[in-house]
Amino acid sequence: MMNRFGVANAANTGKAGKRLLPIPAAALLCLLGAQAIAQTAGPAEEVTVTGSRIRGIAPVGSAVVSVGRDDIESSGAVSTTQVLQQIPQVFNLGVSESSRGQSGGAGNITYGSSVNLRGIGPFATLPLLNGHRTVGQGTGAAVMDPSVIPTLALERIEIVADGASAIYGSDAIAGVVNLILRRNEKGAQGFVRFGQGDAYDERQIGALWGNRWAGGQVTLTFENDYHTALSGRDRSFFTGNLLDQGGGDFRSTQCNPGNIVISGVNYAIPAGGVTPATANKLVANTTNRCDNLKVQDLIPQQERNSAAMSFNHDVGAGISLYADGFVTRRSFQYRPGALASNLTVPATNPFYVRPPGAPAGTSETVAYSFINDLPVNTSTGRSKAMEITIGADINVAAGWKAGALYTLGTNDDLSISQGGLTNANITAALASTNPATALNPFGSGPNNPATLATIANSLSIAPGFTRFQNVLLKADGPLFMLPGGAVRAAVGYEYQKIRTVGGQTTGAVTAPITGEVALTRDVDSVYAEVVVPIVGVGNGMAGLRKLDITAAARTDKYSDVGNTTNPKLGINWSPAAGLTLRGSYGESFRAPGLTQVRGFTNGGRGGLFVQNYSDPTNGGALRVGVALSAANFDLKPETAKTKSLGFDWDLPVGNKTRISVNYFDIVYDNQIIGYLSDLTVLNREAAFAGTTVIQRNPAPALVAQLLATYPISGVPPATWTLFVDGRNLNLAKSVSRGFDFQASTRFATANMGTIGVGVNGTVFTKYQVAFTPASALTNQINTIYNPLRFKARSNATWSYGPIFANLNLNYQNSYDNNLANPVQKVRSQTTLDARVAYALDDVGGGALKNATLSLGVVNLFDRAPPFVNIAQSTNGGGGFDPTLSSPVGRVVSLAFDKRF
Repeated sequence: MMNRFGVANAANTGKAGKRLLPIPAAALLCLLGAQAIAQTAGPAEEVTVTGSRIRGIAPVGSAVVSVGRDDIESSGAVSTTQVLQQIPQVFNLGVSESSRGQSGGAGNITYGSSVNLRGIGPFATLPLLNGHRTVGQGTGAAVMDPSVIPTLALERIEIVADGASAIYGSDAIAGVVNLILRRNEKGAQGFVRFGQGDAYDERQIGALWGNRWAGGQVTLTFENDYHTALSGRDRSFFTGNLLDQGGGDFRSTQCNPGNIVISGVNYAIPAGGVTPATANKLVANTTNRCDNLKVQDLIPQQERNSAAMSFNHDVGAGISLYADGFVTRRSFQYRPGALASNLTVPATNPFYVRPPGAPAGTSETVAYSFINDLPVNTSTGRSKAMEITIGADINVAAGWKAGALYTLGTNDDLSISQGGLTNANITAALASTNPATALNPFGSGPNNPATLATIANSLSIAPGFTRFQNVLLKADGPLFMLPGGAVRAAVGYEYQKIRTVGGQTTGAVTAPITGEVALTRDVDSVYAEVVVPIVGVGNGMAGLRKLDITAAARTDKYSDVGNTTNPKLGINWSPAAGLTLRGSYGESFRAPGLTQVRGFTNGGRGGLFVQNYSDPTNGGALRVGVALSAANFDLKPETAKTKSLGFDWDLPVGNKTRISVNYFDIVYDNQIIGYLSDLTVLNREAAFAGTTVIQRNPAPALVAQLLATYPISGVPPATWTLFVDGRNLNLAKSVSRGFDFQASTRFATANMGTIGVGVNGTVFTKYQVAFTPASALTNQINTIYNPLRFKARSNATWSYGPIFANLNLNYQNSYDNNLANPVQKVRSQTTLDARVAYALDDVGGGALKNATLSLGVVNLFDRAPPFVNIAQSTNGGGGFDPTLSSPVGRVVSLAFDKRF
C-alpha cells in the first residue's frame, strides 16, 4: 500500500495505471467520424503517468503526489472533493459548497466544488480524467467538480503541482490533478457507509463490477452519496454578535421590529410596534439589531448518483481500443437567510409614523426584516453531467505508436429560487392608502397575507447547458539512440469545441422575464515534447548515474481571446542510487472562461445587485451597496511563469522509504478577479485606488446611467453611498514561493504487524499580491482568505492479521485576520481522524470472506473551528473561517465492504 503522502514513482505504479496498446489515428477517424488521441491503460501493462505525453516516462523535473486506493478508502471522505481537500496543497477557496466568498464563488449557484492548488485561484488548476480533459460543471461550466467521479471508481489521484500548459494547455498554472479510474477488476464489490454528527448525517452506497478477458477488461461503478443540510442555528459559533468573544457586533439593523432612519438618525421601533398615537416611544439614536443570517444553511443538502466506466480491448495486430466515461446527477437544497430590506415608506401609508422631533418629510426609511412575515425562501436545483471518451492506439514503425481520442461531454445545471422580494410590488404595497392592503413595517399589527404573497413572489431560474467536444491526435516514440538511452518524443494536435447556453428567468412569478445567451469557443492546439537521456545505464558513472532533460512547447489558438505559446524545460539528475535531483521552468496560461467574458446575467445584459458589505469605516457594521455584474469583452488570458527545484531520495531502510522536497516559484500575472460576491472587499479599499472597483458616494449621473442601463435585483437605498464594480477584470498579480515536502516509510515487526508512517506538507515563504496593475505587491501570506504559511497532514498505519488501523493528524498554523481592527491572531487548528477496519474472512465459517467492517471518526475530538472576528454573510463567515474550517465537527461512521 502506498501511503497517502508518498510521491508516486510512475515506474512502480500499480495496476490502475495500465494503458492501452496504441492504434492509428486514421482507424479511429473511420470508426468515429472524428479525430482524437489517447492516454489510457491496457493489456500491455503500460503505466499512465501525469505530466508527460510520452508513454511510460515520468514527468522530468516535476514531482508527483499520489493518493492511492487504500488511502481513499481510509480517508473517511464521502466524495472525491473531500479526498482532495485533505491534501495540504489544496485550499478550499472560492468554489465549494461551503465557501463562496472568494474569486469564482459568485457563479457557484449550484453549490459544486473545484480543486484550488496552492490557493492561488479556483480556475488555475486543471483537472483530468485518465489524462484527458473533461466537461466543466456549473451553470457556466467554469470548473470540473471532482465529485462527478465516485470515490469507489478511483484507483488513485495524481497531482503535479507545477505549471503544465506546455503539456495540457489552459488552466494548468498551479498544476494538474489527474483522476485515474480503476480497471482490470474481476468480480464485484459493494459497500455501505453511514455517518452521523451533531445535527448532520451522511451516507454512501456503492457497487462495482468488473470482468477481464484475454486482452481486455471492463469495470463499472455506481455510487450514491448524500448529506443533510447544516443549519447555522445548530452551530453556536456562527453568529452575528461576537462581542462576548472579543469581536464585533455584526448584526443587521434590518430587523423585526425594525428601525426608522431619517437623515442618518436611527429610531428603534419598540416591541409590539408603534402607531402615530405611540410615536413618543421612538427615541433618537437607538437601534434594534438582529441576526437575520442565523437561519441560513452553512452547508446545503446534497445528494448525488454517479456511475463511471473504464474499458479496453486489444483487437490484435498492435491495435487497441479503449473507453472511459461517467454520468452523474446531483440535487441540492439550500436555505438562505431571512428576507430583509430598507423600505422607503411614503407619508401616505396609513400606518406611517414620524418620530417626534425628526425633520419634516414626505417619506422615511424603515430598515426591516420579514423574518416573522415570510418563510425563508429555499434555493433548489440540480447538476447533471455525462461524458464518454473513446480512443484507439496502434503500433507503427520503429517503435512509434499513434493514437486518437474523442471526448463528448454535456453538463446541465439548474438553480431555482422562489419567494424572493419583488421591488415593484413592495413599492406599490407601501404606497397603498388602504389599511387592508398596505404594507405595515411599523410592527403595530399583522400584515395581510395576500399583500405579503404579492411582495414575496419573485422568481429566479438560472439554467446552464454546456456541450464539450475534444479531439486529440498523438504520436510518440524513439527518435535515435544516445549512450544514455533512446531520445523519445511526442507530438500532437488537439481541438476543443465548447458551446454554453444559459441565462436567467427573473421577476415576479406572474410576469417573469427570460433571457438566454449562447456562447461558443473553438480551440486549436499543437504540442511537442522530447526527453533526452544524456546519461543512463550505458554511460553512467560515479556522481552521474543518470541525467535526463526534457523540453516541451504548446501553441493554443482561441477563436475569441487570441493565441498563446508556452514552453517548459525540465531536468533530472541522479548522482547516486536512489537519489534524484530535479528542476523545471515553464510558462503557463489560463484563458478567460466563456461566462467571464460575457456572462448570463439578465440575458447577457448584466445587472445590479443590492448587497450588504462589511464596512471598516463604520466599525465593521454592514453598509448597503450596489454591485454591477456585466460582460467584459476586453479580458485577456492570465499568464504565469513557474519554477521548481527539488529531490526524491529513496532510502535503503524499511520498505518504500522516500523523502521528497520540492521548491516552487509561481509568478502569476493578469489574474481575472471579480468582486461581485466579496462582501468584505471594503477592508482592502486602499488597494483599489485609481480603479472603478469601489466608489463611495457615486455621482448621481453615474447612478442614473447604471439604473437606465441595467435591471436591479433588491431594493436600492434612496441615496447610494457605495458602488462596487463586480465585473471580471484583469487586475491582480501574485508571487507564490515555498516548499512541499513528503516522507513515508513502512516496516514490519516480529510480533506487532506492519507499521507505516508518512507526512505531507507545504510551507509558503512568500505570497505577495497586487490587487491592481498600478499597485505595489504586498505580503498576504498567512492572512485570512490567503494561503497559510504551513499546512501538513501526517499519517500512521498499523496492520496486524485481520486488523487495519490508521490515524491522520491535520495541522494548519495560526494566521492574521487583517479584516478586523485591530488585526486578530487566529489560533492554529489541529484535528485527528481515525479509522479501524476488521477483515471478517473467518467470521461465520467463512461466510463473510472478503468482507470488511470499519469504524471511522473525522475530527475525533470534535474540535470547533478557531474563532475569527468576521461578519456573517450569505457566503459564510460569522465567527469562523469557512475556507479553512469545516463547521460540521465530529462525524462518526460505520462502513461495510464486501467483495465477490
